[in-house]
Amino acid sequence: MESKTEKSAAMPSAGKQAGRYLKYALGEIVLVVIGILIALQINNWNEARKDRIYEIKMLSEISTSLKNDVAHFAEMIKTYDDLYETSDYFMELSKNNVVFHDSLLGKVFTLNNAINYQFNSGPYEALKSSGIDKISNDNLRKDITNLFDFELPILGNNIAQITRNHDKNIESMLSIFGDRFIDDSKGQNFVGWADVPKDLFQSQGFLQILAGVSWRGRNAGRQLKLALPKIEETIAKIDIEIDKKR
Repeated sequence: MESKTEKSAAMPSAGKQAGRYLKYALGEIVLVVIGILIALQINNWNEARKDRIYEIKMLSEISTSLKNDVAHFAEMIKTYDDLYETSDYFMELSKNNVVFHDSLLGKVFTLNNAINYQFNSGPYEALKSSGIDKISNDNLRKDITNLFDFELPILGNNIAQITRNHDKNIESMLSIFGDRFIDDSKGQNFVGWADVPKDLFQSQGFLQILAGVSWRGRNAGRQLKLALPKIEETIAKIDIEIDKKR
């Protein structure tokens, strides 16, 4: 039989072994938890990296589209400035009682020039569809949203109102010159100038056209010139954000 002394010696040994198993189990649990936390952190880091890459991509596309829009608006401004200056040029000829000369015909027909207002909202709409909150900078997100959803459409509406009489101006000019100046078969705007009235620059109809063209050129150009600084400021903010994210 096992003595009391032997039994008491065996009990502490079993207790120690159980303690070691418990420590080992706890250690395993801690390692598993740490592993899970590390995996979650890596996953979060990867997701954040993907979001950052996507944000940079979309911001870059928006920046590029706005820069192209600025170039287009610059062409529009030049066209409207030319209309304004050309109409004023002919008004001066009218004041000085200058008679029409065939060398002026090409310049007369530049009064018909026009350029359509448009802007590229594609990259912005793509970002909206995937979630505008992908832009992490709150202030920049507000600026971009305001520009595309409000300012650029309003600018387009204003220019459309200002230029709404463009087609009527062309019809009025053709009525002065007559249909003989249209030759669709040759793709030309006019055939000749032999029968253009010598007192064209004193014609009330022509002077009314000049007044309309002058008003259209001056006001449409002014609308675009007022809008450009805000667009360029937004582009600068976007480019700064892109540099920060890289």
